[in-house]
Amino acid sequence: MNQVFSFHRYWLLLKLDFAENGRRNALSFAVIAGLMVIMMSPVVNFRKLGFDPFVLQIMAYCVATFCTSLFTSLAFEKYASSTKGINAILIPASQTEKFLSILTSNLIFATLLITLYFTLYQLFTDTLRENIPLFIFLFAYLFFLVQSVCLLGSIYFKKATYIKTASVFFSSLLIYSFINRSIVRKLTNSDPYISAVPFGKWNVYTKGIMFSIEYSESTFLLIKIFLVFFVVALWYIAFVRLKEKEI
Repeated sequence: MNQVFSFHRYWLLLKLDFAENGRRNALSFAVIAGLMVIMMSPVVNFRKLGFDPFVLQIMAYCVATFCTSLFTSLAFEKYASSTKGINAILIPASQTEKFLSILTSNLIFATLLITLYFTLYQLFTDTLRENIPLFIFLFAYLFFLVQSVCLLGSIYFKKATYIKTASVFFSSLLIYSFINRSIVRKLTNSDPYISAVPFGKWNVYTKGIMFSIEYSESTFLLIKIFLVFFVVALWYIAFVRLKEKEI
C-alpha cells in the first residue's frame, strides 16, 4: 500500500467513519448536550432543590470530560480484536490517513462539546469573568489532556482499555503531584501548609503568614507552550503505536 498521504483517501475515510458512526455520535452528543443545558441553564432553579449552581456548572464540565473520555477510549476499538483488526489493516489507505481520520472525527466531537460548555458558561454565569482567558485555557487544556491520554490508551491497551488508562493517568497524576509538593517544601523550607498546583503558583503558609510565588509572564508562556506540545506528543505516540500495532 502506498504510504504517501492522500487527501482524497483521507476524506473518503472520514466519510466512511461518519457513515458508520455518525448517527450514534450525533445521538450521544445530543444527550450529553441536553444534560449540560439542564445543569447549567437558569430555567430550573436548583437552589430550591439544595444544589449550588456553580457546583452544577463544574459537574457539567466533568460530565463533558467523562463522556469524551469514554468516547475517545473507543477510537481504536476495531484494532482490539483479530477479526476487526485485520479488516482495518486491509483498508487501502496509509496509516497516516487512518490515524488522522480517527483523530479528526474524535476532535470534532470533543471540540463541539467543550465549545458548547464554554458558550453555556458565558451565557449563564458571572463567576470568574475577570479571569476568563485563564479559565478557558485551564479547562480546555485539562479536557484535551484527558482526550489525548484516552486516545493513546485506546490503541495501547487491548482489554479493559478505559480502566487501565484511567488507572495509569490518575497514578501518574498523584505521583507527579507528590513530587511537585516535595520540591516546593524543600525549596521553601515550609511547614505542611502548602498549596502548590503543578505548573501553577505556590501558596505557602509559614508562621501565620501566607505568601504566593508566581511565574513570570514569559515563563508561564513557555509552560503553556510545553503543555500544548505535551498533548500533541501524546497524539504522535498514539500514531507511532498504530503503525507498530500487531494484531
